[in-house]
Amino acid sequence: MVKCPFCGYEDGFEVLKEWKFRFYLVRRVRCSRCSGIFNYYSGTTPRRKLSEFVIRVKPRGGG
Repeated sequence: MVKCPFCGYEDGFEVLKEWKFRFYLVRRVRCSRCSGIFNYYSGTTPRRKLSEFVIRVKPRGGG
């Protein structure tokens, strides 16, 4: 599915918020391993192409 852009972890994410943006379903996600927060965009374009990408939101929490 999705990979954390901070640490590369691929399992165990917490969905903080979810909304629609144009044809994307956007999920704000927190990584359970490094606590990095990022947005995961997924959807199908009007030309029927699957599109997925990740945008970093906050650096990982220190502590």
